[in-house]
Amino acid sequence: MGWFDWIGLLLGGKAATGRAHAASAAPAPPAPPAATSEDWQALCTAVGEALALEDVDELWGEVHQALTQPQQYYNRFADDLPNRGIDAHEHVTPWLALVDGLQRRGQNFELDWKLDMGDAIWALRALKTVQQRAVPLEPLAASKALSHDALLEAGDYLRTRGLSLVSFDIESDSYPLSVLETSAVAPLQALAKRVGSKVVHLTN
Repeated sequence: MGWFDWIGLLLGGKAATGRAHAASAAPAPPAPPAATSEDWQALCTAVGEALALEDVDELWGEVHQALTQPQQYYNRFADDLPNRGIDAHEHVTPWLALVDGLQRRGQNFELDWKLDMGDAIWALRALKTVQQRAVPLEPLAASKALSHDALLEAGDYLRTRGLSLVSFDIESDSYPLSVLETSAVAPLQALAKRVGSKVVHLTN
């Protein structure tokens, strides 16, 4: 027991109570501002530019519908959403609409966390950015890395070619992966943070 505790006991607990009261009276940190429709549109536009999407307006339409009319979004994609674990419109989110929209466009591929480098190579080959750049993935084939380590190794290799591997974090045990220009990563991370989400740069 320290000196302040002894003094508090001698004074009938008043000193300790006063310290506790002072601590509890500290102001709470301000809550982050709620994401606006403009924030989401800026994110969609930046994603579209980073991945050279030809239909970024359509992607934004899907995300905007999930944001403002989740029941209509749910009805529109009702055949696919159960695979995402979404069985009611209350579970629809614009972030998942963005991820699923990118997957429908071949610019995101989702892998389970139990993966090896072969799985990572398979996912990368499915992405349009990798196809369009004709990125050779054979240098990764001999790797024995597993799970997160395999993705970090793949990300390190892609950076030598001016590209980056990112995961659109959906708070699950899977990795929704995209490949884009390294220079686009930081701006996307900042925009994702504004809407309360996260783009993870997979590199050591």
